[in-house]
Amino acid sequence: MNTIKGLLLKDLYVFKNFKGNIIFSIVMFLFLIAMASIQLDVFTTGSILFLIFFGMNSISSFSYDENADSDKYLLSLPITRKEIVKSKYLFIFLNSFLSIVMGILVSFIITIFVRGKVNNVADSLRICLLAFTSVSFLMCANVPCIYKWGVEKGRMQSVIIPALFIFLIGVLGGCILILFPGFYQKIDLRYLFKISPILCLLLNALFYFVSYWISYKIFSKKSI
Repeated sequence: MNTIKGLLLKDLYVFKNFKGNIIFSIVMFLFLIAMASIQLDVFTTGSILFLIFFGMNSISSFSYDENADSDKYLLSLPITRKEIVKSKYLFIFLNSFLSIVMGILVSFIITIFVRGKVNNVADSLRICLLAFTSVSFLMCANVPCIYKWGVEKGRMQSVIIPALFIFLIGVLGGCILILFPGFYQKIDLRYLFKISPILCLLLNALFYFVSYWISYKIFSKKSI
């Protein structure tokens, strides 16, 4: 556990060098959310912006590791490859989780201050959780590509693979619609939206587990 903690701190110290840019970005987001709140209810939008901007920045830690050749150094210490991979996924998850929580709190406070209330808080939180799950899918598709092809080439593959997956899901949905025209009419979308928190938790667990397993298999066979 101490090893994982040390690896997490290593990634956090990288962002310490960019604290000025991070603080500036937060201030700009606060200003934009406050200005938009005058005319619009941006509680959900503001929360998702925080998640996308700050949460997905955790992927950039791979670039710093690759430039510093840190994996070679870490493996010279009593640290296993499994611990390195596990720490990366914990860092990504915690960064994303804290980003969406911070976005929700900040957007809630600003919306209450500017508009006096937040409409449909429960539904808004469900949408934020759906956005968190979508970002989790993208990042969990990204990490194995980085381990397989490196940061630069992996970025391209991490766009192609999720796009291909979404395309196949769309084709499957189209085939179901053609073969079973009344199928979608039997689905209660409001019920699905109501139980979406449970579905999102299950999907997040699935995404991270499968992605971690693939990444570890790739990294365990990779020569450093």
